[in-house]
Amino acid sequence: MRYRENREQTAELLRMVLPLMSRHTAGFHPVSYAVWYEFASGTNQALKIAVDGLLTGGHKLDDDEIQELFDRHVATRDIESSIRLRARIQKVVEEVTEATNQASDEVGRYNDGLEVYQDRLQHEDNREVIAELVHDLMGDTTKVLGSTAGLKQNLEHSAQEAQRLRGELEAAVGQAQLDPLTGLLNRRGFEQQVASVYPRGLPAGAMLGIEIDRFSGIVDSYGNVMGDRVLATVAGQLLSSAPGDGALPVRERSNMFLLWLPGATAASAEVIVERIRRGVENCRIRRNDAESSVEAVSVSIGSASVAEGETLAAALARAVEAIHV
Repeated sequence: MRYRENREQTAELLRMVLPLMSRHTAGFHPVSYAVWYEFASGTNQALKIAVDGLLTGGHKLDDDEIQELFDRHVATRDIESSIRLRARIQKVVEEVTEATNQASDEVGRYNDGLEVYQDRLQHEDNREVIAELVHDLMGDTTKVLGSTAGLKQNLEHSAQEAQRLRGELEAAVGQAQLDPLTGLLNRRGFEQQVASVYPRGLPAGAMLGIEIDRFSGIVDSYGNVMGDRVLATVAGQLLSSAPGDGALPVRERSNMFLLWLPGATAASAEVIVERIRRGVENCRIRRNDAESSVEAVSVSIGSASVAEGETLAAALARAVEAIHV
């Protein structure tokens, strides 16, 4: 677990964090809280240096700057954790290899000994000598059986440890790649997934850039909690509107999303665009404790056709630019 503070310590940090958050224009959302929590706790020195550098001259941090701090100095700690986990997994592998080699050497010596015993028994008539040889052979056999049992136990323990570490690694990598509010891939996770699936460049398809219209006005009118609901609702529409076959919805930053549509033509991408637009406009987003709902939520969507082999950065830039065309 990343945070080790007890209940009393976290309560004290809460009293420190809220005044820090209130001095800036960024919303009171989980990403902002995570940034200021780690800043106040003093456990993230790189983050503290970055924040101190931004605060010169009374500068107030906005949502984009908070998101950038989170991506660079909070989320990346999970990546650093994954690196440490990989090192621990490698150590387990090395320990298993060493134990296996030792057992292999032991069995090799035992096989050599068997040949010696076989040769001596074939040419020995003295019963006392034969009995002594059999006794020695049984002793060697018992020793090898013990060594094999020890190897089996070590292997079982190592397998359990490797499985546990693998779970931790998958959790760390997953947390670093996902947006905590919407559950969609974040920009870093998107880049890593694309690099893994398409190492030689993107295939032909379409990239959509989606931006929530007048989002700052929604937050001003309805508050940050409702702003988060709007973001989550739009994310849900992207998930339900995206076809299969490798389509990836992404939360790019603040009120902007992306949708990668491999294999899509301009015409099929336009169908998805209209589906998303109508889906968002038809949503009724309201608080759990009130009948009032956010009125007239809409999105602006830009679509960019992607040529085979095009880089992700180029496709993203054109999709974002197309939003305001």
